[in-house]
Amino acid sequence: MSLVINSLIVDDEPLARQRLRDLLAEWQTVQIVGEADSGRDAIHQIETHNPDLVFLDIQMPDIDGFGVLRMLQVDKLPLVVFVTAYDEYAIKAFEVNAVDYLLKPIHHDRLEKAIAKAHENLAFRQTTDVELQTLLKNTVYPLTKYLQRLPVRSQNRILILTLEEVTSLRLNDGLVYATTVNGEYWTKYTIFTELEELLDPQIFRRFHRQTIVNLNHVREVSSYDKNSARLTLSCGRQAVVSRSHIKEFRKAFSL
Repeated sequence: MSLVINSLIVDDEPLARQRLRDLLAEWQTVQIVGEADSGRDAIHQIETHNPDLVFLDIQMPDIDGFGVLRMLQVDKLPLVVFVTAYDEYAIKAFEVNAVDYLLKPIHHDRLEKAIAKAHENLAFRQTTDVELQTLLKNTVYPLTKYLQRLPVRSQNRILILTLEEVTSLRLNDGLVYATTVNGEYWTKYTIFTELEELLDPQIFRRFHRQTIVNLNHVREVSSYDKNSARLTLSCGRQAVVSRSHIKEFRKAFSL
């Protein structure tokens, strides 16, 4: 007897969710436990229902599919079938690392193959959290040239910050924290390198091993000499420019 797969549909387009729901009705072994119309809602639904499988749209207006997976707080990540309207950049990575991908509009035969793969993976649990995290780190999917929004955690809430709000990013105890005028929030990033590549270098600069600064929020430069400097940001916090970054700092501010 085949395992029943508790599944969640995530897509910001109602018609796309309806089409997938209608197609899935053919399989008695697939039970839909919920739907989500945004990345934020998807995180809530996954953490609430703990589904075996998520049909996850990639491009959504608040948090994209990859951002959803980064922000989850669950003991075991669900299996994921990515859903996309794009057939470039990410697909090769999907074929190697994910359960499957479905290209919109979804066709019956491709869905059948995806469900079969999901059954295999669920039965033997061949897709691990480590493999999925590798996918998140290695997949290149430039929906925009630079990151426009950053999902963060504030206790049990998920906030969506625009990058303009972020005054600095700070690495501490293995997590990257985003600082704003309203407070500091933790992200799902654990190292600067994966996040730094997504930031506009004309706006965000690393002036210390553990600090990236939004140049638009620098309000004062003090204790400045050829070896170091101290910056006061619009949020009131201070950031130190280390000796190894002082040359880049002077260039950024034409000092």
